[in-house]
This record gives sequence, C-alpha cells and structure tokens, in this order.
Amino acid sequence: MRRSGNNRDLPHPKPVERIVLSEEHTKQKIFVMALLLVIGLAALGYALHSYFAVPAGWQEIQADSAAGITGSDELVFLYELGSGETSATAEKKALVALYTESLQTVYRLFNNDMEFDGIRNVRYLNSHPNEVVEIDETLYRAFELVQQYDSRYLYLAPVYAIYDNIFYCGDDSELVHFDSALNDKLRAGFDTLLSFVGNRGHVALQLLGDNKVCLYVSEEYLRYASGNDVEDFIDFYWMKNAFIVDYLADTMMANGYTSGSISCYDGFIRNFDERDTQYSFALYNRVDGTVYQADTMQYQGPRSIVYLRDYPMNGLDGRHYYELENGDMRTVYLDWADGRCKSAVNNLVSYSETLGCAEILLQTAPIYIVDVFREEALGELAERGICSIYFKDESAVYVK
Repeated sequence: MRRSGNNRDLPHPKPVERIVLSEEHTKQKIFVMALLLVIGLAALGYALHSYFAVPAGWQEIQADSAAGITGSDELVFLYELGSGETSATAEKKALVALYTESLQTVYRLFNNDMEFDGIRNVRYLNSHPNEVVEIDETLYRAFELVQQYDSRYLYLAPVYAIYDNIFYCGDDSELVHFDSALNDKLRAGFDTLLSFVGNRGHVALQLLGDNKVCLYVSEEYLRYASGNDVEDFIDFYWMKNAFIVDYLADTMMANGYTSGSISCYDGFIRNFDERDTQYSFALYNRVDGTVYQADTMQYQGPRSIVYLRDYPMNGLDGRHYYELENGDMRTVYLDWADGRCKSAVNNLVSYSETLGCAEILLQTAPIYIVDVFREEALGELAERGICSIYFKDESAVYVK
C-alpha cells in the first residue's frame, strides 16, 4: 500500500554547519602535538636504553645459546666491562660474539665424539689412521706440545673409552664391568692395550710440518683394534679443557681484551688481566674425607693455574670422580704405565706467570699421577717457572 500523509513532523537531519578554524591556532596545535611526540619518543628511547644497557663492572660473559655449543657450561668467563674507552654495552656484544665463535671452533677441533664438515679434528684422525692429514694450526700446536714433553696420556684413549663408564654407574655393583681393579678379565684386556699404548712402535703421532700429521698405528694394533671394538687411538680426554682454556684466553688477548679470566670446573684457570688488580685463589685440602678451605693465594697480573685433586668439589665433577661406598675414589687421572688412577697427594696447585695451562699440566701430571710423591720434582719445575702448592697433612707447602 502506498503511504501518504504529511511527514514534516518527523525528525530530519539538520544541515551541517561549516566552521572555519583559525589557521594560527591550527599551527600551534600541530607544534604542541609534535613536541609531545618527540618527548614521548625520547622517554621511550631512554627507557629502552636503560633496560638493555650493560652496566660497567665485572660480569660473566656467556656464549650465545643459539650457537648450540656443547661444553660451554664447563667454563666461566669473567670480564670487567667498560674499563677502557669502549662502552660496556658495545664491549659485551663484541666479547659474546668472539667468545661464541672461538669456543665453537676449539670445541670442534678437540672433539673425539663426532666429526664436523670441513674440520679435521681428533675424531677424524682416529677414523683415518696411517693417512697424512692437514689439520688446523691450533690442534697441530697442541700435538707439538704433547710431543715436546714426551707425554703418552694422549694414547690411553682406548682405556679411557672403557674406564669413563665408571662415572655414570648408579652404584658400586656396576663398577665391575669397567674397573680393572675389580675385574681380572678386564685387567688382562687393559694390559694388552697398554702394551700398545706405551710402545711408539705401535702408535704415535707423526708431525710432518705445515700442519700435516699422520696418526701411525701398527698393523698388529689395527688387527687387535678391529677384533676388540677399539675405535680410539688418541684422546685428550681429561686434559682437553687445559688446551681449550689456553686457546680462549690467547684469542681474547690477541684481540685486545686483557681485563678478564677464564676458568674451568676441572681445575684450569687462565687470568689474562694485565693490570694491578688483586686476585685470590682459594686453596682446599682433604683430610680424613673432609674437604675444607685451608688457605688463600693472593696474586696480581696474568697467571695460569692448574689444580689437580683427588676429590669432587662441584656438580660437574660427577664426570670425573666416583666415590665407592667404602670411601675409595676413582678419578680420571690414569697412569699410562698401568692404566690405574693415581694421586700422589690429595691436592696439587701449580701456577706460572708465563706458561699456559696445557704446558703446566704436561709437566705436573707425571709428578701427580704416580704412586710415590717426589717434592724434589716440584723444585725442578720451580726452576723452569712453575711454582706449586701442596698440603702435607694440614700444612700448606709452597715450592717456588
């Protein structure tokens, strides 16, 4: 039906009234709004800067977790940020990048668990005996150092591969499978391995110059290895972190970072602080099964410290120590002559102002991993720039 009627009484939209604003007032409002925006952005920027800025002072530098580096949890890298002309924020960023890259490099080189594309590491050499292989200069220098001190610990690799299982045993009943002191059959197997390990005619790293090496393994040793599931002929094992700490510290110094220190849970410390900063190193002792802080060593300037001990002190030490129910201890310090763990004294701290951790270790290990301790041997080290501290009962003995 068609609607009709007068609709003038119904509500109608009112016509829009046009208002002209003053141009002067508009400019003022724009200026005020722009000023408020600038102030707001400045406040936001300051807040963000304050939130992300790194304060100057001592801080722990950690590797970038995104790099997925195994082993970074074993190290502590402390550095005093902002002590130079560079801001603490910029310095930390650069240190994290350098530390991450360096740690990844050296971890792969000394790795004996896996190979990596384009890297001829320890694992690669074990898989390619009697071949001439060109390796990274860092690894070559490590082998040179081992050869310089005529060390055979490196060749205990097949014994380490079995013995290392001790540190993952749930209780003493499981030790019999891996501890030659409890298993005559295993003892006989170790003796056979040691006849190869201790003989340069059966296994030796040949350094050929220009970073080229050949892991020589005799035909007899190869036949034995093939029939007894032996895959490792060399392994730095418990010595590895001494070389890693040295590499990291040397890399930091080479790049101009000289206000920090890098330490490892298993007793290797490199302090590369060239200033007059005062440092202290706690000296522990073990008497009748009790570990306690017995003294403190104060020092200044660069120093390398190697701390050998026959007892655990931290959570990670479960990888290197196992305490039996009767209180006896199994450690990673194996004598290459008979494959048994030994510690001539409970603790031995050795340090030098000029030598690195690896070089100290290669000279102190034969003094520590023996049945009978000889203090005169420490005196000979002191003449070569390596001072030592050990405990005779409850008294600290300094050999300088």
